[in-house]
Amino acid sequence: MAGVRVGFALGMARKDGAAFKRVCEVSNWQMASLSAATNGNVVTAVWKGHPKCGADFTVTARFTLLPQGGFEYSAFEWKGNESPLYVQRVSFPEVTVPRTGKTAIFRPQYVGEVYRPRWEKMEPGRKVSSSGAIFLAYNCIAAMDEDSVSHYLDMRGEARRNGPAAFHVYNGRRPGEAVLAVAHAPAMTESSRRAGAMAFPGVYAPYRGGWYEAAMMHRAWMEGEPWFKAAAGRDFSKLREIGLWMWGRGGVGVVEEPVLWFMKETGLKVALDWYWWHCVPYDTSYPFFWPPRDGEEAFRASVKRMKDAGAFVQTYTNGMLWDQDDPRWAGGGPESALVLENGQVYGVAFNPFTKQRQAHMCGEAPRFHEIMRKLEKTLAGTGLDGAYMDMISCAAYLPCYNPRHRHAPGGGTAVVDGYRGYVRKVREDNPGFILSSEATSEAYLDLFEAFIVVYSSWERYGMGSLPEHEPVPAVTAIYRGAAVLFGSFATPGGIPAWDPLWGPNADPPESEAVAAKHPDQFAVEFSRGVVWGIQPMVHNFTMKDVANPRLAGDIEYMKETAKFYHAHRDFLFDGRLLKPAALKCATRRVGFLSASSYNRMKGCKTYVQKALPAVFHSEWRAADGREAAVLANWTKERQEYVLDFGGGRTASGVLAPREWRLVPMDAATPGRGNP
Repeated sequence: MAGVRVGFALGMARKDGAAFKRVCEVSNWQMASLSAATNGNVVTAVWKGHPKCGADFTVTARFTLLPQGGFEYSAFEWKGNESPLYVQRVSFPEVTVPRTGKTAIFRPQYVGEVYRPRWEKMEPGRKVSSSGAIFLAYNCIAAMDEDSVSHYLDMRGEARRNGPAAFHVYNGRRPGEAVLAVAHAPAMTESSRRAGAMAFPGVYAPYRGGWYEAAMMHRAWMEGEPWFKAAAGRDFSKLREIGLWMWGRGGVGVVEEPVLWFMKETGLKVALDWYWWHCVPYDTSYPFFWPPRDGEEAFRASVKRMKDAGAFVQTYTNGMLWDQDDPRWAGGGPESALVLENGQVYGVAFNPFTKQRQAHMCGEAPRFHEIMRKLEKTLAGTGLDGAYMDMISCAAYLPCYNPRHRHAPGGGTAVVDGYRGYVRKVREDNPGFILSSEATSEAYLDLFEAFIVVYSSWERYGMGSLPEHEPVPAVTAIYRGAAVLFGSFATPGGIPAWDPLWGPNADPPESEAVAAKHPDQFAVEFSRGVVWGIQPMVHNFTMKDVANPRLAGDIEYMKETAKFYHAHRDFLFDGRLLKPAALKCATRRVGFLSASSYNRMKGCKTYVQKALPAVFHSEWRAADGREAAVLANWTKERQEYVLDFGGGRTASGVLAPREWRLVPMDAATPGRGNP
């Protein structure tokens, strides 16, 4: 493996009472000596001696060389630490690989991203990319040179899947190099301070290709894992019938009528993800959601009407927050909370209007689990189909240092193990109740049937622009068949919802005019996720939107998109995502209003994509082997396209404004376009 080297780094912390403070880093290049021994295809590397940790401080790593190139890393140990410092963070392996000025990074963020760093502007050794532990979408990363050799790195094993982990990329210390690294946090005990081990596998492999090939390498491993098989073996038929999700916010009078109207207009099944049904303001006074803000009787009656009409109905709950500023916090909050290394409860004031801090719970939180289990059982008893348990999948990973807890301080698997046990009990309490959470993750894949994925609304959140930041549907490629993905923040009216319990809505009268200046945003956000195989979803769709002449075209597009998705579920729900074909089409400059849950229209910024493809596309294989391309012209003008499937197969044509089209790949013509 010419040009490939392997090392490590240990983040060392000093204990100060119940708190810990990171003070230094111990790296392989600081060690006094390195020796290596080979036994067959197994290589054992031993580093010894460090100025802070002592002459006998020893780090040992084992690698199994793979026939196709690369290696599996299988063990990492340290012993002989003579200092008072604890190993708080392990970065291993750190794999140094060759790179060019055009090397791109496939990183596990959101739905997946190809990031093209400006290497020439980055100092040697500088961190280029950091992904995880929160919102770690999948457990692999790659440095890609599609015309040369690409480099893949993943992490595997039950312990790693359940521990706080992250992937980092650094500019190399030498020109023409990059470093791919896996980092994780071990539990910190007195015995592990002196000697510890992280026994987990993972693979580094050189390969030919881009993000899709890397995603398929990770998928190939997961398909053999018991937890993935369990996830893929579930019955998703109830979710398969959904034609459109509505992310409704408000009481009965706001959310019910649009659901019934759309089902009557289209004949499709609507799934309602019902926010703000609860008696407390959004992101305030959690976890005390019950009773419903319109009263229990009205709530039950509304659920029954929607279900009788054919809808799927679930409610929002937050699976991991307790309000520190609510008077009920004293009744179990401090004992349940996740405490950071500085000794402080991890609390965030998500809501800028109420400013109340929502504390993250540890996996060891019996009082919180008791409250939430009672709530979910009450909700299941109202006739709901399921519940959305926010944040668990994306955020329940961080190390916990709460001195009241039985688990060791720091990382390890205690937090995730605790959350898995808690969610499993919710499932046992409520047979047949469908659970969903926020964003994909391997740790919780087998416990939630569905995950909301809102990053088809990429620009709204300021996540970068083409070509430097390119979202790719890696989560669909990796998790297809093992979970259902739904979601977008596409808002027909363009104006975010306002919870009346926050107080008077101070948005200015010109809000409608501001929204009207972004005429393409809805279509882009709404259709992009559907092309990726994510179930279509609209946010804050109300009957006011139906009555608004400005939105007539968008609402018609919403109907046609849902109909197209539902008609082609054999590809978009049941099928497997194939390697994307090369597409030639026009581009468009599109402005996006950066408005989400807490943005008032006054002062909202516009985020601009200078050259967005006018046609979105993807390629699929159905269960019966048929292959087809899915095309969406989200613009209001006709668009020409040429698809190059490789091997001389091409297909071309013209799409009408706002048209969806399925193009069978057997209709592609070798050597020329296919009108």
